[in-house]
Amino acid sequence: MSFIKHKFIFFSFIFVLNLVMVKGSWTPRYQVHIYNSLPDGSNPLRLRCKSKDDDLGDKVRSVNEEFTFAFNEHVLGGTLFFCHFYWDSKDKSFDVFNDTMADKCGLERKYGLNFYYGCYWKVQEDGFYFDSQLLPTPEAQYEKFYEW
Repeated sequence: MSFIKHKFIFFSFIFVLNLVMVKGSWTPRYQVHIYNSLPDGSNPLRLRCKSKDDDLGDKVRSVNEEFTFAFNEHVLGGTLFFCHFYWDSKDKSFDVFNDTMADKCGLERKYGLNFYYGCYWKVQEDGFYFDSQLLPTPEAQYEKFYEW
């Protein structure tokens, strides 16, 4: 190859790398919302969420409060976040995001070339519910996924 072709390929690579760094990623961005929908007057919901790389720490949410976190999906897939929930004497641990859940999350918005998806969990006295729609829209059709 000629020197000019090498130079073109090199600068093209630098340009694409720059786009990735400025735009954030080639993968979709997800935001997980966890709402405390326990009965009024209940003790707070305690939770701790982690991935392989990130520990989001201990969180405490009162009734009607929300915990939210966002991330980009791993380029090769396999992104996983799990949470451990505690309420009174009950506790439960499960994946709040994985490859299967990614397909269930709903498109919130598109900004330029980036897509943003929302995954909505609602914690109730009888278990854990999921929907791809923003709470509390009339379209929200929460499906029960787990018991306490």
